[in-house]
This record gives sequence, structure tokens and C-alpha cells, in this order.
Amino acid sequence: MKATSLILILLAVIVKVSATCTDANATAGAFIDTGFICYCNAGYYGTSTDSVSGGSCQKCPTGTNSVLATTTGTLVTSCICNDANSALNNGNTACQCKANFFGTPNPTAGGATGCTACPTGTASTAGSTAITSCSCNDTNAALKADNIYCVCKANFYGTPNPTAGGATGCTACPTGTASTAGSTAVTSCSCNDTNATLKADNSACFCKANFYGTPTTFGASGCTACPAGTISADGQTDKSQCTCPDVNASLNSATPPSCQCNANFYGTPTTSGASGCITCPTGTTSAAGSTTKYSCACPDTNASLNFDIPPVCQCNPNFYGIPTTSGASGCTICPLGQTAPAGSVTNVCGAAFTSSTYILSIVSLLFSIVMLI
Repeated sequence: MKATSLILILLAVIVKVSATCTDANATAGAFIDTGFICYCNAGYYGTSTDSVSGGSCQKCPTGTNSVLATTTGTLVTSCICNDANSALNNGNTACQCKANFFGTPNPTAGGATGCTACPTGTASTAGSTAITSCSCNDTNAALKADNIYCVCKANFYGTPNPTAGGATGCTACPTGTASTAGSTAVTSCSCNDTNATLKADNSACFCKANFYGTPTTFGASGCTACPAGTISADGQTDKSQCTCPDVNASLNSATPPSCQCNANFYGTPTTSGASGCITCPTGTTSAAGSTTKYSCACPDTNASLNFDIPPVCQCNPNFYGIPTTSGASGCTICPLGQTAPAGSVTNVCGAAFTSSTYILSIVSLLFSIVMLI
């Protein structure tokens, strides 16, 4: 009985001794013919010196852990980062945030992650440490200043496409226009030429109302202000398209040009309200730019306006008849030596009295008186 007990104790000691690994970072595992196999402990990787001469169980990189091995030759990749949003770098020396995350991994198991997901619609490469490493999937977009979400870049408008590889949702502003980052509509694209505006179809810039020319894309404006007192609609390209607000006036050829009353009108053009250019009296004409009623001339060269209200054409002094509006004059000149008042319509021409006529009459009267005495 005692012998049997001694044998059992001896066997237990042998097993215990055989189950002890010489590699302090390994633990005995499966038993084979040659004895127990030593596997690397949790937090270690490799092959125990008990299994391979010169082998060793190496400690996992900082911030990682591994489970107790169940096979020999475990790799460093069996060491998993404690921060679930991180993974070992390419050199397997330390943890870094995974792709589409940024920050510094938390090395403590069970702690809050130190790797933050990139904003929606953005992506980053593994190892990114700052949110600025998160690039928008839409190539025409960029992170907003507060890094919350993507917006269209300057000189683009729309809504960024959050899908990587998809068509852009940000459209380039029309040629010659610019917009600030974050613009969502084409109307946010302003013409670089300050005197121009977008066409109704938002396809291009043209000169604003009361300007004419061709907008420039940079530098000095290509849109020139209409002459003082004139107006134009949007999109005019030539000065001749600048018109006077007074419907009875038009631009003259002076430098600089200005509004003047049209031919057959007289007065001073107005910039608003009723016309300041009055029609010449019936049957008269005037040159463009006339300012007074008496600039209106009668077509009959032997007639002129009288002072009636309204004035009309009448034959000049020493003429009689009815003025014509075209063709030969209707005013006939009095016979030589006879006169007629202006406005005579019939032949009222009479002998003209001169100073010599009066003197002869007086001399004749005096002579008669002397003879009587």
C-alpha cells in the first residue's frame, strides 16, 4: 500500500515538473509523446524556447493584447489594439487609428476610444491624427470651417455627394463668376465685373441695366455707364442702346453725349414723368436740339411764327397770302416800293411813306400859305 502511494506521488511530481515551461512568458498546454507543449501567454506572441531553441514569447506592442496561444509560432498580428477603432501600423510597432478615423488610440483596455469617426461624406487614411486629414469624397467639396460636414468649395455651388467615387454634386460657377465656399445655388455666383449680373438663365454675365459693353472676368469693368440722363436694359453692348427717358428726346453726338429734343420738338428733356420736349406748332419744323418755340421754322421760307396762342405761320412783312407747308411759297412779295404788315393774307400792299414824302408835303403846304399872304 505504501509502495503504491509512493509511486503515485512520484508520478505526480514527474508530471508537475514536466508541465513547467522554462520560458517565463509561456504556459504548458497540450501533452504529446515528448511532453507538454508550451504556448505564449496572453499579451505575448511568438514561439516558446521550450518548443524551439532560440525562440521566445515577445510582449505585444504597447496598447495591444492577445489571448493565451493555442498554437506555437503566433504572429505579432495576433496582438489586437485595445482601442477598437485602431489597428497596428504597417511596422506592427504601435497602434494607429483605422482608415476613416482620426486621433490617438487609447492604449487602455476597456477605455473610451481615442479615434473619432470622420464626418459623414469624408474619408481618411489609416494613421490620421487630425480631423483635417478627413477629405470629402466629393472632389469639389471641402470640410466646413467648423469641420462638421462638407460644403462645396469656393467657385462651386450645390450639395456635395457623400458617396466616394460618385458624380460630384458641386457644379462650377459660370465663367466670369465666383462664389464663397458653401454656396448651394447658382444665384450665389456673382459676376467678377461689378457692373455686370447673371443672365436670367444663369449661363453667363452681361452688363447691368444702365450700362453697356462686355463684362470682364478680372480687372477693370468692361461695362460702361450710360451717358448722364439715359437708361438701358440689362445686357446692352453698345452706347446707342442707351436711350433718353424722355420719349421725345435722343442722344446727340457731343462728347460726352447728352439728351436733346428730337427734330420738330423743342424744350429741355426730362429724366422722368411727362416729356419736356414739346411738339412744334402745326406746320413748322425744327432741328434736333431746339430749346425754344421760335426755333420751330415755317416750311414756307417767306413766313414765320406769329405771337398767337398757339402760334401759327403767317406771311412775313411786305408779303401777303397763306403760307404753304411744302413746295412753292404761298406768300407773295408786295410790288416794289409797297409794304404790307406781317400776317397779311390779301394784297393790302400800299405805297411806302418815306421821310422825303413827308418833307415835300410840308414844303408844299408852307408855299401855299405864303402865296395867300
